[in-house]
Amino acid sequence: MKGSIVFNGNIQLETDFIEAFKAQILDSKHEDPAVRQSRKVLLITAAWQKREFQEAHIKRALYGIGIQPQFDGGYDQNIQNLSIYHDFNFFRKKEAGLYWLYHSKQQVIQQVKLFYREKNAGLIRILQSQLTLLKESFKGMSLARALGYDVTQGQTRLHSLKPIELLYHYACQDIQASMEKIRENDAQMLKVCHEIDEYFFTTSQVAQDPLYQTLKRQLEERILSSNSIFIFGGHIAVLWNRLNFFKLKEAFQTALARGANFYTVSAGSLCLCDYLVVFDDNSNEWTGSSRMYDFELFDQGFGLVTKVQLFPHCKDYIFMEDPDTIAYTAARFNHSMSVGLDQNSFLLMETYRDGDSEYERFSSVGKDEGLYVFKPSGEIEIKHRGDELILPGTRFFKQ
Repeated sequence: MKGSIVFNGNIQLETDFIEAFKAQILDSKHEDPAVRQSRKVLLITAAWQKREFQEAHIKRALYGIGIQPQFDGGYDQNIQNLSIYHDFNFFRKKEAGLYWLYHSKQQVIQQVKLFYREKNAGLIRILQSQLTLLKESFKGMSLARALGYDVTQGQTRLHSLKPIELLYHYACQDIQASMEKIRENDAQMLKVCHEIDEYFFTTSQVAQDPLYQTLKRQLEERILSSNSIFIFGGHIAVLWNRLNFFKLKEAFQTALARGANFYTVSAGSLCLCDYLVVFDDNSNEWTGSSRMYDFELFDQGFGLVTKVQLFPHCKDYIFMEDPDTIAYTAARFNHSMSVGLDQNSFLLMETYRDGDSEYERFSSVGKDEGLYVFKPSGEIEIKHRGDELILPGTRFFKQ
């Protein structure tokens, strides 16, 4: 039976996560009997960088709920760290030539993102200026209304429109075009970075390197032998670049398909999304506030969840009280439902059977805080404990 994923925004104590979901951690529906019996836990703490192995408090919490240790050579093999941060550094030291090619590739990607970031900021400024002009001409105007205007229908009745209505029509059309340009810029950046990444793997032939193959195989074995996989937050670029360097997407997908359960926090949650969305500390064209920041698309994630786009730390970075910001968020990432997560927000993604049919279920499972759904209307809908998201593939979704 397929496993589940519990996503969290930015819980303060990792041990609280374990206590909240101890029943699920101790349960197992993994297809491998050995994994079901051991209930092995894998910790992915690469985002902590040099602190990767400072996970003793997490191990104590897991022992406390009943996960039994299995020591071999002085190390517990039943609560294991993926060790990908240190494995990457070991490869870097042993294969300096290949690492130099990788580092050069990363520098090119960083420069490409500078171009992307500059264009992104410019497009946001244009959209914001257009919206300001529209609001000056039309009382009570909002971004949601401009983006929701039916341009196609308006085009069919241009000759019957009054001059002020013509202005409204073309202004909304232009704002929608600007929003589309922002999305196109996002897609183009992802395409270019993917091409650069593929160029590196093709020309360097790193995948044929014996040490790379050995490390990748060991990493995959740790993932595929685990019943519970925790991916903790921290430095998102470090976490993502290590996971992507060893091409672990297929291992993650296979683990989920075999019945492993994932528990993710902040950067760890984003890595399993379609998009890794971060916040640009140097840009606030949209918000106009030194306290809030603009979105920046960082990379394409592993896509274990595609129906929702997650925004951890939502209350820290997003102007939640502003309807235009909420509408902007929903529109920019309109390939899925935008969902904000905060410290005590938990989203459970699971599959279940009902008769002959299999359904996905996305539900709020936090006791003290709900999920924040960003609607195209500019409203936030809070999903409380037990509430489900109505999405394609879920039982209650209607075409």
